Amino acid sequence: MKVLITGAKGFVGRNLVASLENIRDGKDRTRDIAVDEIYEYDIDTEPSLLDEYCRDCDFVFNLAGVNRPK
Repeated sequence: MKVLITGAKGFVGRNLVASLENIRDGKDRTRDIAVDEIYEYDIDTEPSLLDEYCRDCDFVFNLAGVNRPK
């Protein structure tokens, strides 16, 4: 499964990426899923990559947002 995570540098996104990497690398065998690739997208990622990631991924975690506006 190819997973896209928007807001990947936030608190929840960062921990989700770490957990999915452990599953992908075989360090966490408590889940019955296969993670092939993890696409991380955040505010400083090249905007053109979002189209490519969306086209290629199987599942999206949309965690992007502003929780401390000015």
